Amino acid sequence: MAERSTLKALLKLTKHSTIYGVGHVLTKSLSILLLPIHTNFVNKFEYGIATQLFTFLAITAIIYSYGLNIAYLQFYIQEKDREKKHDFFSTAFFATLMTSMIFSTILFLLRKPVALALFDSSDYHYLVLYSVAILTFDALALLSINIFRAEEKTVGYAFFSVANVAFNLIFNIFFVGKLSLGVKGIFLANIFSSALIFLLMLPFTFKRLRCSFSAAIYKKMLRFGLPFIPATMSIVVMNSIDRIFIKEIISLEASGIYGAGYKLGLIVKLFINAFQFAWIPFFISTAIQENAKEIFSKILTYFALICGVLFLVVTMYINQIVRFKIFGFTIFGEEYWGSTQIVPLVTLAYIAYGFYLNFLVGIYLKEKTKLLVVTTGTGAIINILGNLLLIPKYGIMGAACATVFSYLSMTFLIYFISRQYYYIKYEFQKIAKIGIICVFIYLIYAEINLPFEAAAKILLVGFYFILAFFLKIFEPGEIDLFRNLLSKKISKR
Repeated sequence: MAERSTLKALLKLTKHSTIYGVGHVLTKSLSILLLPIHTNFVNKFEYGIATQLFTFLAITAIIYSYGLNIAYLQFYIQEKDREKKHDFFSTAFFATLMTSMIFSTILFLLRKPVALALFDSSDYHYLVLYSVAILTFDALALLSINIFRAEEKTVGYAFFSVANVAFNLIFNIFFVGKLSLGVKGIFLANIFSSALIFLLMLPFTFKRLRCSFSAAIYKKMLRFGLPFIPATMSIVVMNSIDRIFIKEIISLEASGIYGAGYKLGLIVKLFINAFQFAWIPFFISTAIQENAKEIFSKILTYFALICGVLFLVVTMYINQIVRFKIFGFTIFGEEYWGSTQIVPLVTLAYIAYGFYLNFLVGIYLKEKTKLLVVTTGTGAIINILGNLLLIPKYGIMGAACATVFSYLSMTFLIYFISRQYYYIKYEFQKIAKIGIICVFIYLIYAEINLPFEAAAKILLVGFYFILAFFLKIFEPGEIDLFRNLLSKKISKR
């Protein structure tokens, strides 16, 4: 019965992850169409400016939400009374609206100094003003969109995620492709798409919004959510600050190439994001089950198995992907093709972050979010030091290595901290076998000049699953039970 319960939970997580995944596939498929527009219609200098501003937006967005979006998600799921759920949402919404106005005023007054720091020129101060609009709309819309996650309405969440990128794509085609506005057009498109999503979410917002603000609830959410500011900031630093170091140490053009290459880890990032969106609501609601720890352990094993095959597929096919043509344009402009060298390392960094998410269970359930500052702060420090030491010698590859080291350190640290509060016996022997299989197959691909390359790649991926079966990473009993549960669900439809 315990095994059956475990696999039912796996199916539930798989269902929601799949819906999020489909949404992300559509979202990122549309995002891929932005790459030909940006890399064919925007020169490397302006794309470097865009890369810097996207970094600024990623960091500043954390300040605009300051953990309230995460805190209200936690308490909204745990709260059983519907009206109290609405109190959490209303308090978070009005608090975010008020603080967004304050932050936006500060950015407006400091727009020229901020532009000078970001772009070495105050001529682009209008981009900082664009940022104010984007950040405000996104912070408020995110609160409403997260309701779909809290209520496990994954289709709604996926729909609005896809709609956001679809609007962004349409406006990019108009402003960047048709009007040739360059970097200005990129962020005008962002403003219009963010504003549209905010307006479309208003009916869902008003349905749950009450004319009330609870100081007690606000304090409770702040205690849980504020630690996410330095914690999330550290993660953004690990994802973004390398562009700034590359710009200062090498050039703005190199920063643009690196930023473009980083996006090529899209397939693995897509899976990690889909898992993340389903995972946090899932483990919060599943923790009350008697066999919760067994479920969490099994999930990590299957998570590692999927990550292994994604790593192999991405690294083996990335050069073909960037040369694929859409409407006469390659996915990446030819001058960006050299960025594929960082893809294996970027992919490993994303996978390490996925393991980090799995190990978060104890920290969340025991409300020890303050400890996230320690883990992510350590990762950020290692990332900064790694960039300073490795970029001068190894260029953009050095920056990618620094990212991998920082995520690995953060993952190991969160595991050892979390197990002190909520010990889970993970199947590390199976996970180690998965890692060995991946290394073995990757070395065959990288070091041996295989004949019939296209067929050889398919065979290598198939060999991965054959080895996994013979090494008993997934067992026949689990497969049969999973198949039976799945067939019953399908027959009910």
